[in-house]
Amino acid sequence: MFNFLKPSVSDFNSVNREVQKINNFEIEIQNLSDAQIQERVQKLINQYKIEQNFDTILAESFALTREASKRTLGLRHFDTQLMGGILLHKGKIAEMKTGEGKTLVATLPVCLNALSLKGVHVVTANDYLARRDQQSLSQLYRFLGLSVGLIQENMNSGERRRNYAADITYVTNSELAFDYLRDNMATEPSELVQRRYNYCIVDEVDSILIDEARTPLIISGVSDTPVEKYVAADEVANYLKPQLHYIVDEKAKSVTLTSQGITQIQDLLQIRDLYNVQDPWIPYLLNAIKARVLFVKDVSYIVKNREIQIVDEFTGRIMADRRWSEGLHQAIEAKEQVPIMKGSETLASITYQNFFLLYPKLAGMTGTAKTAEVELEKIYNLEVDVLPTNRDMVRKDLPDFVYKDEFSKWKAVANECENAHLLGCPVLIGTTNIEKSEIISQLLQEKGIPHQLLNAKPENIKRESEIVSQAGCLYSVTVSTNMAGRGTDILLGGNPDFKARQSVYKLVREIQKEEGLGAVLSNLSSLKIRPDEFLEDNSELLNSLISFDLETFEEALFMVKFSTIENVEKILINILENGYKNETDSFYKLIGTFYNYFYGTYKKNCDLEKSYVKQLGGLYVIGTERHESQRIDNQLRGRSGRQGDPGSSRFFLSLDDPLFRIFGGDKIKTIMNQFQLTEDVPLEATLLTKALSSAQEKVESFYYDTRKRLFDYDEILNNQRQAIFRERQTILEYKSVRAEMLFYGEDLISSLVRDLKLLTNSNKSSIDKNEFKALNRELSYILGVPYFVVDYDAVANLDTTEVCSFFINQFWLSYDLKETEFEIYTPGFMRLLEKSVLLNQIDIAWKNHLEKMDILRDSIGWRSYGQFDPLLEYKNESFNLFVDTTREIKYNAVYNILKSRFL
Repeated sequence: MFNFLKPSVSDFNSVNREVQKINNFEIEIQNLSDAQIQERVQKLINQYKIEQNFDTILAESFALTREASKRTLGLRHFDTQLMGGILLHKGKIAEMKTGEGKTLVATLPVCLNALSLKGVHVVTANDYLARRDQQSLSQLYRFLGLSVGLIQENMNSGERRRNYAADITYVTNSELAFDYLRDNMATEPSELVQRRYNYCIVDEVDSILIDEARTPLIISGVSDTPVEKYVAADEVANYLKPQLHYIVDEKAKSVTLTSQGITQIQDLLQIRDLYNVQDPWIPYLLNAIKARVLFVKDVSYIVKNREIQIVDEFTGRIMADRRWSEGLHQAIEAKEQVPIMKGSETLASITYQNFFLLYPKLAGMTGTAKTAEVELEKIYNLEVDVLPTNRDMVRKDLPDFVYKDEFSKWKAVANECENAHLLGCPVLIGTTNIEKSEIISQLLQEKGIPHQLLNAKPENIKRESEIVSQAGCLYSVTVSTNMAGRGTDILLGGNPDFKARQSVYKLVREIQKEEGLGAVLSNLSSLKIRPDEFLEDNSELLNSLISFDLETFEEALFMVKFSTIENVEKILINILENGYKNETDSFYKLIGTFYNYFYGTYKKNCDLEKSYVKQLGGLYVIGTERHESQRIDNQLRGRSGRQGDPGSSRFFLSLDDPLFRIFGGDKIKTIMNQFQLTEDVPLEATLLTKALSSAQEKVESFYYDTRKRLFDYDEILNNQRQAIFRERQTILEYKSVRAEMLFYGEDLISSLVRDLKLLTNSNKSSIDKNEFKALNRELSYILGVPYFVVDYDAVANLDTTEVCSFFINQFWLSYDLKETEFEIYTPGFMRLLEKSVLLNQIDIAWKNHLEKMDILRDSIGWRSYGQFDPLLEYKNESFNLFVDTTREIKYNAVYNILKSRFL
């Protein structure tokens, strides 16, 4: 076994000692004023500037952050949360169960590392979580004098630059990585949005660094791929039959044509060679078949506004701006008969593995990382430490029920849900995709069970936070696709904060319906809205408005009448999350009064309801299918039993489930048939549980190999990527690249001269002389001098230095003449031209290089049949390609400068 699988006792002892130091500061810091706390923070910033050591300021910084949290958020960090913060600061992964306050834990190392003023990135799984965390925690950071930024999908470059410049920036993993790629395609320093990387905390670290790391991030440009081929390939795929014309490998998600299939396709297309390099059809056909048999509507994707939108299999969310590469997306568009967008070519790419390794210090937090710690250690050098829960976990994880077929399973799930609902127990039903969630939703409708549906359909996504926040109420039934990264805790009895906000918005709408101020005042007490929606009687609300004088109240109501719900929402965020308490603003004061009343009312109701739910056993989680990854199953289970609450979970499975069918083998079905079970009788057996765990391990092992192979290949490309990006960044920062252009020219000419001399040192055959003439012609053309400026015998009699000196002098002369020509027309133009040409040639050459590397990688696997290591062969071949690419950049940049003309 590996040594890193268990944290050493000494590690936890050192963490506990740090926790004690932090607690020792608490009484002292409690007695400080707000201004004194901010002064202490500034002292720590100055101390770090001098010492460049976080260890000496960790305890005091954590204690100050905890006190700031108490004063701004009303939340005090537990000792286990302090431990989590220390682990995150040390660059580890802290595994904490759902509901243990990971979001609050992150504030400790974030504030500490922000004291370096070099920037801290907090990475979340989606825009909603980034916005929620930034809004809810920003008042804590501002209290300590730290600036906080937020990156969202539709921001322009100016907004991104300002937010990345903050001490703390909340951002999604995709936005962060794509901004990195875009920065390395910038043509001016003003276009850059990011600064140097310093420290990064990844929320839901296993989801981002493992689940999303199977495919690289790609910035694409439009290519001229013929759309007609996708349509034709889709039509041909209609006439092909599985097993006869093609074989499907569901494990690898690949398709292989049979000899009969190849013949059939060639006859249908009336072509002689399906694999003709000049007119290739094979990629179109394979993608058309994959689109039909491996990618299912409402499972892998949805169709919205006649566009194909990918569904993230791990979070159940839409990935609106993502497209499958290599023509697969176009094949699915042809299948669904929606407009086919043009093909794409890769302009820049990087894998999540190599991207996050750019950070000098990386950490992460999640509820489920232990099962993947070997991969996290090997690839990211991240250790996983499991933290104890603040309160003992009492959730009951019941044995799986396995049914003979899928119909029996769905019927049993609906019956189980009905029984729990009759008792009032809240139920959360987890499904693996949209299609399955709608199946169970339909069954519940037939039984008359009211429920909420949360899946990737747009109409459901809009209500995500509302649905999840109230999933713990009495009699609530929630059907959801994968619960990874939902970010909202399910509170037993409901969430009073969310209910209070919704009631404020509803009351504002009611006020806006009234005609005239007098009607509003007279009818406030007669708004007949029930307590579960609003309030039974408004006398208490009216009493809470006594502090308003009539003029102020009229002014506030007037502003409410003509305000938007979005504006009211911003005010609530400012009051509750950003800490803006503006008592002089009547509008702020009125909205705050409304909220405080509703929150107080709902808090009492929710606390009472919570006690009933606890007596019923808490939240009951029903899983309807085992996921390929055990971590996703654990995330679903983890929604129940938070913070010591009671709860239970059970998975309902069938032998038709993909995990059983693809990876479980036929033995299980044979055993089930031997038991001669009826449709309605489930099987509880250790054998099946072991078989299922074994199947999940096979899947995880398969995907680990896929990610490892991707990482190994991309690591070779990454070295080249870093070299190109560093060179590009350096050029971008220079005001003048004249020296670089001269160096490139000299280097290029020296290389050509060496080739000339090599030819003269060999036997004087006609072939050598022809090659010599070609090189001589190339040199002469670059320099703008007559062909054959030196002859074969002359070069043979001179040494390399003399020949180099001759050509380099000619190059300098040509370059100076070109610069003089441009300066006559426009002073300073030459400097602009040099930089623009060089950056442009780097981008073109790199794009072509990526295309060649893709082709090389696709073909290199065949060399294993010749007893060669494909990875080693790829490394050697890619090095030669990179040498050619760098030479191409130099040649084309120098050539374009010397051959450019004013029109």
